[in-house]
Amino acid sequence: MSGFGFQAPAEPSIVIDAGSGWPELSTGEFREEHRIPEFFSEQTIADSLNRSVEEVQREIINFVGQASTDTDVPFTLSMGLVPNFNAKQISIYRGAVYCRSHSDLLGHFSAVDQKEAGNNKAQDTKQQDAILAQSNRAVRLLLGLGRAGVHSL
Repeated sequence: MSGFGFQAPAEPSIVIDAGSGWPELSTGEFREEHRIPEFFSEQTIADSLNRSVEEVQREIINFVGQASTDTDVPFTLSMGLVPNFNAKQISIYRGAVYCRSHSDLLGHFSAVDQKEAGNNKAQDTKQQDAILAQSNRAVRLLLGLGRAGVHSL
């Protein structure tokens, strides 16, 4: 096979947060949902997902920990402050993490992407901000909050 038709072998998907009690995620699912090209390594994507998982989980735990007793979140917590999400909430959580990771990786993608022609969204900071805003809206939805507002501590 010539070098012009070369396709890199697919790397196995990496599972994120298995056994933690939080919804399990994977690099394969992320690739499918966000159409990530195969030439970006699984480990790069896994590292970004781990960062995004940490950010989203901290936001949820910090809000629940600081919320007054008159503030209810639409889920229950296990002993280790791990939410017991229902199926819809798991979907929203995945969206929050995957959007945050996609936003995180856009800078990396623009540095790696060498396309000189075409509409390269990886270089569009407005696109990055829009995807991050989707993640923030999903986190607010999980917490039972509206799209915008100020939470006083």
